[in-house]
Amino acid sequence: MVNTVITKGFKTTCFAAAAFTAFTTFQVNADIVISGTRIVYPASSKDVIVNLDNRGNKPLLVQTWLDDGRDGVDPQELKLPFVITPPVSRIDPQKGQSLRITYMGSALPQDRESLFWFNVLEIPPKSKAKEGESLNQLQLAFRTRIKLFFRPDGLKGTPGDAAANLKWSQKKEGNTLSLFAQNDSAYNVSISNVKLKVGGKEYTVDSKSVLPFSGVSMPVKGLSNNINGTVIYSTINDNGGTNKREAKID
Repeated sequence: MVNTVITKGFKTTCFAAAAFTAFTTFQVNADIVISGTRIVYPASSKDVIVNLDNRGNKPLLVQTWLDDGRDGVDPQELKLPFVITPPVSRIDPQKGQSLRITYMGSALPQDRESLFWFNVLEIPPKSKAKEGESLNQLQLAFRTRIKLFFRPDGLKGTPGDAAANLKWSQKKEGNTLSLFAQNDSAYNVSISNVKLKVGGKEYTVDSKSVLPFSGVSMPVKGLSNNINGTVIYSTINDNGGTNKREAKID
């Protein structure tokens, strides 16, 4: 899950999601809480429900949409095969809102999961200046995004099998030594942490998630020689929990 704050400058008002790339972003905590850290959409389901809760002390305008992970692309131009109802809502303090995500049946790969991102933009009410005073303050809008996995029926194996059966090897790219994780399954494997243990010493690895039927390189920090050790990694399951695993390097 990713939280960012979006700022436009002084006297900011509400703005469209399409303009995000014009704003500065940095990590923050948001008042709107999503039920879960990921969404799994089984292809056989008519829809899935996502619950939002306002844990803050003021009403918020909330806008939601899906994207495919590409930065700087207007969500309306993506034409993704999903509809969110309602796309915009007001959530009062300590209240909640249920959203319905519906798959419209357009063609998506049936031999693997498809990855999308569910976005929640929360916009606080505009502050009012006191009589005789000018309003000159920064208005902030917070965006939270989590992964949505569209899961076709009949895929071989399980997400847990996919995470456990990653194939690890070493890869030298210039002066950088990397671990290469190969995912031969139809499922996305979300990796939250990776370490390499060599001769009793652990090295930090830049962890990345692995798409179905693909591989990804993860640079190892502080190690430039050939790798001969054990990979210790944690993966995130459908419920948002983590599973710690170990594997030898091929």
